[in-house]
Amino acid sequence: MDKGPKILVGFSGKRKSGKDYVSDELIKKGENLGLRIVRRGVSYPLKEEYGVEHNLDGERLKFDFEYKEKVRKEMVVWGEQIRSKDPAYFCRKTVEAVTDLSSVDILIISDCRRPTDLLYFKSHFNAVFLRVEADIETRKERGWEFQDGVDNSESECGLDDYKCWDFLIENNGDEEQLQKDLDELIHKLGVLQK
Repeated sequence: MDKGPKILVGFSGKRKSGKDYVSDELIKKGENLGLRIVRRGVSYPLKEEYGVEHNLDGERLKFDFEYKEKVRKEMVVWGEQIRSKDPAYFCRKTVEAVTDLSSVDILIISDCRRPTDLLYFKSHFNAVFLRVEADIETRKERGWEFQDGVDNSESECGLDDYKCWDFLIENNGDEEQLQKDLDELIHKLGVLQK
């Protein structure tokens, strides 16, 4: 693989913890500082390929919560079948989709879910990993409901016991604290020295 981004930031967190929101806020802050930031998800190629194979809209599977939830359980099983043969399959596809990777300051992977995801990104890139946490009540307020076969599957629980996060973000609605945490994160990433 050609030269990668200056740094890869892998996000992890439970459904409705606010991973996408936190990564959106990080992107805004970084772009305001003149950084080139690209966000991709390990689930993006999974949803694109699942959509093609099952005659569904892959773009809607990525960003339309209600559309995705209708097939989430089946999609998780389908993805696990592919991963059982090649654990890094979707990680590779995720990175291959980024054009001009060497010009990227921060590559955000918005949905690391398994130890094999962390291992792949750590072995191929200058990578740090961030866990977004929100308590159950906050997640419920955001629309989370327990789904058997989803919330107790490896795709949701694979990193629950991982304790070596480089950064931990509490995302329970304290916007001021979140912004402070993100300012500190950008500073610690060391990408501002051009």
